[in-house]
Formats: sequence, structure tokens, C-alpha cells
Amino acid sequence: MLLHSLQNYAIYCPNTPALRGTTPDLQMRPPIGLSGGGLPEAFQALQSALHGDEAIEQMLSLIDWVSEISATDASSSLLSPSVSRGKQVLKFTDRFMKASRNSLTAYDASEGALYVLFAAVLCLSVNSARIVAVDNLDQALNPRLISSLVGCLNSWLQRIDSDRQLLFTAHNPAVLDGLDLSDDLVRLFAVERNSDGHTEVRRVELSTELKALNSTYPLSRLWMMGNLGAVPNV
Repeated sequence: MLLHSLQNYAIYCPNTPALRGTTPDLQMRPPIGLSGGGLPEAFQALQSALHGDEAIEQMLSLIDWVSEISATDASSSLLSPSVSRGKQVLKFTDRFMKASRNSLTAYDASEGALYVLFAAVLCLSVNSARIVAVDNLDQALNPRLISSLVGCLNSWLQRIDSDRQLLFTAHNPAVLDGLDLSDDLVRLFAVERNSDGHTEVRRVELSTELKALNSTYPLSRLWMMGNLGAVPNV
């Protein structure tokens, strides 16, 4: 069973040029490339499959300046002819701008919005592998947004397949504040090297002591204070 789930395992490392479509993604696969290429097509397929679904509304709520997102043919009315583009581009409708000037493409929108869409596609698409990983999930996202995004990941994964798993690494402590460690499906691991240089992996669980501390301090603060482990000795 485990080997079957690992057949299509992949480590994704999205980058902004690939998400914008200004550089090609050399490692394309369904539903989206390992660098984030093909985002407009992947999002359009997801939007069609989950039209009106709560998960789509939840995703849109994470991008607070957007009233609508769609994929459209690359049009010179939205893009300069000198801009490198694919067959389709993402179109964002900004709810704060005048109606005649409220359309933005992935080339103009904030990169954080693109990373949110990428995460949603990876978790909600039926074409994603059962086990996938994302390197540096928190890049390009502000602390409040990454906390909210992480808080959505488990429900998105369960929406499609109860056995689906997402592994990710991050450097921003705010990521921890989006984790519900009281849910056994959500697991946090501390990875560090011991005095002999050997790598050790330890699951961080909500012990009675940690629960008491967490009632006063968020997990991000507890990690910085050294209560969770996996901090450098500097």
C-alpha cells in the first residue's frame, strides 16, 4: 500500500517566474509542474471541477483583494506583446480598483496570490499524487497569510482523499500557528543533528506541559524559545 502511494511521489519547489509563466517549467506533470508551471490551466480545471464548492470560496478568502479569479486566453488587451506568455494567463479582478481598470494578470498580481493558488491546486486536484512534498512552502507569503493557508491544507487534502498526504518544509515560525496538533492527522516533526552529527527525527506532540505553555504562547513563539527543539545552537 505504501509503495503504491509512493509511485508518483514528487517534491515540488515552486518559483515565481514559473508561476507567472515567464519561464518554462522543465518538469511538467499533472496537475502542475514541479516549479509551478501550467498554473492557469491547472486552476481552470480545478475551478470547473469544484464550481461553487466551499474549498474554492475558502481559497479566494485567503487573497483578500480579489473578487474573482479566472483563466483566459493570453490577450494583448491585458498584456504587452513583449511579455513572454503561455496559451492562457490568470486574470485577477481587484475589488478595490475601478471597474474599468480592475483586471490584473499573473504578471502583475502579488506573488503570494500565486503561491496560494499553487497550494490549492496541489491539494484539491484529483490528478495530484497521493503523497507529495513542497520545499519551502512559506516563501513569498506574509506571516498571517501562511498561517491561514496552513490551516486550510488538511481540510483540502481530506476533501479529495482521506489517505492523501502533504509533506512540507518551512523557515517561517508563523507556519506553526496554522497547525492543529490536537488533530492526529496533522503532525509536526523536529529534525536535528545530535552531538555525534547523526540526524534525528522526533514527532512534536501536545504533552500536558506543552499544552499549558501553548495556552500562553503560540507555537511559533515556543519554537523560537526552544521548547519544540530543532533550533540551531547559535
